[in-house]
Amino acid sequence: METINLVPIKKIKISKEKWLKSKLKYDNILTYNDIIEQMCERTYNWISSKDDLDIVSDYNTFKNDFINLMYDKYYNE
Repeated sequence: METINLVPIKKIKISKEKWLKSKLKYDNILTYNDIIEQMCERTYNWISSKDDLDIVSDYNTFKNDFINLMYDKYYNE
């Protein structure tokens, strides 16, 4: 008979939209969305300011990709 290894679910994953609306643990006002939007805007502006880097998408596409990156890397991992 084949052995089945069961892995317990330790954390129920929430949707990206709900995660973005979640408040930060150390702040009752700021949400993850607030912080990620600031990071995204600063990153986009930094890339724009560099002569050796080219932006290959509009800001909204960049923002959506940036949010997906953060969600997948830091929450959904």
